[in-house]
Amino acid sequence: MKEKMMTKMAPVLALALAVGTPALAQDSNLRAALSVLPDTVFSGLTPDIGRYVDFSALAEAHGGPLGREALSRALLGGGIRPAEALALGTPEGFAEKAGIDSAALSFVAGVGQPPGAVSIWGLASGEAASAAFSALSLQGFAEQPSGMIANGQPGVVDLAGRDPADPWRGPMGQASVVALSGPALLQAGDATVLEPLLGEMTSALDMAAGKTILAGLEAQEGTVLQAAFLGPWHGLSSIDPAILAGKGPDDARAALQQAAGAAGGGLPLWQGAALADVETAEGPTLILAFAYDDCATAQAAAEGALELWRGMDGTAEDVAEASVAEAAPSGCAAILHVMHPGGSPSPFNKAMHGLRSRNLPALRIGSGA
Repeated sequence: MKEKMMTKMAPVLALALAVGTPALAQDSNLRAALSVLPDTVFSGLTPDIGRYVDFSALAEAHGGPLGREALSRALLGGGIRPAEALALGTPEGFAEKAGIDSAALSFVAGVGQPPGAVSIWGLASGEAASAAFSALSLQGFAEQPSGMIANGQPGVVDLAGRDPADPWRGPMGQASVVALSGPALLQAGDATVLEPLLGEMTSALDMAAGKTILAGLEAQEGTVLQAAFLGPWHGLSSIDPAILAGKGPDDARAALQQAAGAAGGGLPLWQGAALADVETAEGPTLILAFAYDDCATAQAAAEGALELWRGMDGTAEDVAEASVAEAAPSGCAAILHVMHPGGSPSPFNKAMHGLRSRNLPALRIGSGA
């Protein structure tokens, strides 16, 4: 990505926005992943987390092919079948069982929980994905009436065929159903899980939140190695999620907006967020990005996230900073940037622990007095 162009808060921000911002470098793998992931990773008012790991960048950051040391950093690889299988075996064994060399995978991603979990195998291009899809016939896959392919009867447990290092079978020996989508293969345990992700699906990148989050991450110095994509449910630590029960998307959003205005000690209601592990020249860095309609609100949110993080972590002022990134015409991203001061755990690992335990104050929604 390009040299960091995020501006510090206060008067410098207004000047930077007034004179405009230069074009941002594009992260092709991140864009491809967001183009395949569904819009619900940002709009869904559920505890689900969209997960992304850049295999090519992770290998480069660790100086070679994807080994166990590099994969041990990929906290978001859990639940993504190719990442789990590769972590349990060797690159050679993976290539033999998967029919796809791990070096050919640009990225992997995942969404949903079993039995509705989806693993995404990202390749370098649509042509590469199409060739890999066709070659799976050599791994025992056959075409189904839906046009997808499967290597057995979906949903049937076959303990005799279990192999945790085989991404198409896994620890329960269940068959996989695979579909082709742009530069990626989509894998699930049943065709009905994949159907909503095909055809006229609205992708995460089609949303204003997705465009804004992408612009915010692309504006950072360094390379995104992995990221969690979040909907507003993850900011409800000071709001009872029961207010969303039985409501459709529009009514739930209105109820959330009202509750956010009444709750205090948090951020203005955000459209979507990303928690990213970024490798920079200074070392591992945590980037927390929030999507907003305008930069005034984003500025307030960035300052609020900074204070909430420091209150949780006691981070020194020269380690954490707040900024914004304009993403015209979709909106503006609020950015929390936390460098790794050394030691263990890293800021990203701390943030992931807080996210999983539903105790990450920097996500908290609540803009009331």
